[in-house]
Amino acid sequence: MKFKENGWMHEDLNFAHEILPCEEDGTYIAYTPMFNNMPAPHESQNVEIVFFRSLNYHLNKQFIVGFYAHPYIDRYDRLVEHKLYEKYDWGNVAAAPEHIVYFKNAVEISNEIVLTTNFLPKGKKIGQQGFNYIHYDNVLKILDKATELNPEDNKLKKIKFGFITDKFYKGF
Repeated sequence: MKFKENGWMHEDLNFAHEILPCEEDGTYIAYTPMFNNMPAPHESQNVEIVFFRSLNYHLNKQFIVGFYAHPYIDRYDRLVEHKLYEKYDWGNVAAAPEHIVYFKNAVEISNEIVLTTNFLPKGKKIGQQGFNYIHYDNVLKILDKATELNPEDNKLKKIKFGFITDKFYKGF
């Protein structure tokens, strides 16, 4: 969790799905400032994974710290009761806890790195608006790197395998 001079930050709850209660429908709600201006529904309806990025101020580097697979993107009010939810009572991404992964070893990302790793489509840089829509192959490249850095993470492996088999069965 991150600490800000005057208290905890809203994003601190994004990966607390194993210690804080989920909503009645079984989803857990996250917040990302990148979706303060929500993407158009027709653009986000086919999003299958939302990667969360964080800046390590000490190293002055950005990292992909985890993801929500099979997400719902909209503005969500937290309805379940918890003391922390009194202050952080809404979010803009939701997923089932079995589709939420926090990396023990984060994946470093920068414009220089994406040029050599194919984390983003060829010729693309990290989006100025805070997010990029990426192709299936780019998602797999990120999941490959995350799996390489986190070889013991069985949930990550299971979700990655699901993406691979889903593509196979859909014939993409």
